[in-house]
Formats: sequence, C-alpha cells, structure tokens
Amino acid sequence: MKKITIKVNLNNNSYPIVIGKNILKNTGPEIKRIVPKANKFLLITDKNIPKSHIRSILSSIKSKNKYVFTLSAGEKSKNMNFTNLILKKLFKYNFNRDDCVIALGGGVIGDLSGFASSIFKRGVNFVQIPTTLLAQVDSSIGGKTGINSSEGKNMIGTFYQPKLVLIDPITLKSLPHRHLIAGYAEILKYALIMNTKFFSWLEKNSHSIINLTDINLVMHAIKESCKSKAIVV
Repeated sequence: MKKITIKVNLNNNSYPIVIGKNILKNTGPEIKRIVPKANKFLLITDKNIPKSHIRSILSSIKSKNKYVFTLSAGEKSKNMNFTNLILKKLFKYNFNRDDCVIALGGGVIGDLSGFASSIFKRGVNFVQIPTTLLAQVDSSIGGKTGINSSEGKNMIGTFYQPKLVLIDPITLKSLPHRHLIAGYAEILKYALIMNTKFFSWLEKNSHSIINLTDINLVMHAIKESCKSKAIVV
C-alpha cells in the first residue's frame, strides 16, 4: 500500500497525518516539507524503542544539529521533573520556535513532549511519531498534551497541535501483544460508533491486524481510524 495522507482540518492549526510502511527513513524530508525553517531537532524517546528506529530517523535528518533525549519508559516519566529536563535540553542547544521537537514513542512520550513543546517560548514546532497502535489511532491526534501530578493523572496540560503525525506500522512489530490488543479495542470503538461498514471489515480481518500478518490490512485499519478521529477533534 502506498503512502496515505489524511488532513486534520483545524483552520490555522491544520496538519497532515502521514501513514506509510518504512516511512521512518523519510522522516527528515517529511518534516522539512511542513516546517522548512527548522534547523535544530530534538528527538525524545524511551528505552523501549528499538535503536534501529532512532537511527532511521536521525540518518534522514540532514541537519548537523540533531539531538536525542531518551527517557525511562512508562508513566513514571510523565511529570514536571522530566518536563524541566526537556526544557533544559532545548535551552542548552539554543532552540527557537522555528526548530522542532520530535516525539518517538507511545502516549506517554507524546503527551510529555507535546506539553514541553507547548510551553517552551510559547510553542516550538512539534511532530508526533507514535509507535504504539493506541497512540497511532488516538493520542497522537487532537492536540491533547499533559503530565501527571500529585493531584492526579493528566491534571496539568495544554491543547497543542502537532505540525505533523507520522505513522509507520512497522514500529508495531516490537510491541507486546497486549499493547496491540489495546490499540485494536480503540479501532473497534471508532468502527462501532462511526462506521458500521468498517466494523464488518474488521470482523473479517481482525486476526491479521492483531497479529500483524498483513501490514496493508493494518495500514487500512489505522487509516480508517485516523479519518474518524480527525473528524471529531
């Protein structure tokens, strides 16, 4: 299946969702097309992300000013302490608003990176590269960012839209099966609420999607879910 582009229409905050097999290796050109003035790039990720994904992205970015910040995986990183660490990195490398923060990971990385991006100099360019099925069809789209506090989960946050959402279904191959099930449940929810024809299609192809045996079918499921999410944000 060829590269798929879905537009999230939000007037001045509109952005594309680009879905493609092995598209990580084209990350640099995809970002440059959307934010051509970006000269510095901070890739924020976690320790569960395969090094090969990080290398693919970095090698595609032609700027010499590219940096990686790797966090511990999980909710324990989604707090103000790690937000401050990200901000310190951005100040250390003299980022400005034309530069770009890239979130490579699941919902935690996306939420944390998006929040830090939204408050750095009142907003630096932000790109989502979700690597879990749930993040690909839900949390990476819509602009919700946030961190946890002693008062509860996601109690501190902003609405801040990414400039681009880049989805590569190949990243799903490193996921535990239970994470695929969680993402598939979200896909089913979209189908039940908004698209009965899509729901019937899912019933026929659920095994191939959950077990990643046919990437083209996985891409179609992601595409239909993203189209539904783009309508409601």
